Amino acid sequence: MAAAMSVTVAQQLRVSPLVLPAVDQNSERNPPIWGVARHECTWNFYCRLVRPFLWAMRVHKANPPSGNPVVLSAPRAAQLYHFSKRVTCRLAVSHVERDAIFKLRYRSYLRAGLISQNSFGRYLEHADHAANTCLMGLYVERKLVSSLRLQMGSPITPSFSSLEHFPNVLEPLQRSNKTVVDLSCVATDGELARQYVWLPYVILRCWIVAAEYFDADYIAAAVRPQHQVFYKRALDCELHSELRPLPHQFTSVGLVTFNFAKSAKHLYENLPFLRSTPSERQELFEPDTTPFKATGLYPSAP
Repeated sequence: MAAAMSVTVAQQLRVSPLVLPAVDQNSERNPPIWGVARHECTWNFYCRLVRPFLWAMRVHKANPPSGNPVVLSAPRAAQLYHFSKRVTCRLAVSHVERDAIFKLRYRSYLRAGLISQNSFGRYLEHADHAANTCLMGLYVERKLVSSLRLQMGSPITPSFSSLEHFPNVLEPLQRSNKTVVDLSCVATDGELARQYVWLPYVILRCWIVAAEYFDADYIAAAVRPQHQVFYKRALDCELHSELRPLPHQFTSVGLVTFNFAKSAKHLYENLPFLRSTPSERQELFEPDTTPFKATGLYPSAP
């Protein structure tokens, strides 16, 4: 029954080996750790930022800049293929699923120094409850490992997260009656992400599947500067250099956009992994109402 309600992401693969750690990273405004010795602060910085980056460098080989995605070697393509077969992407519908995503966000952002600690143990935004919002969970072996938020901006539902931060870029698209699928609030389980170095590619695919399902003209995302290279190398996104601070996080973000209506065909030729079938898209965005019993979602009995 769970298999009928979920979408397994496994397609032909040909993607770019981007140097992007699939782990939480420090923001540029990581506050000092008062009362901790200097060498301990240095070690914390190394563990949280430098070591994961060096570890990811051993997995992904850097490539010279190019206007097109770089083809993975056969062994790496096989690794991504086998990992993607283990991943289930699901629209979070129930309170339990959504609450698990809010808790994952909180742990992920707190670990990265993006937010302050709170007694609630969750991170929510007003956009999470908007009518045009889809909260997506990624599960490996039925355990939540990552989440993302997708919003559909259209003449009917004109508001979405990136528009609030970059109206100068996105409002002209709205005035032209363009549909935009916006990606935001990506979070990963810090411990599990170290095991799943291909997770960023699967997150990227969820975004593209949504763009196909909602017949998007453009896709957009407000991302931290250190992550912009991922979207540039994977999709050849347009990078908008101006940075804007986020109101509830200790970081600034830059906008990336991609003309999906114009470039989707070329994108799929370079990255067949991103393709999806109509039945897959329908199954993902029109789920059954039966609860998905993923590991770690339900509290243990006292």
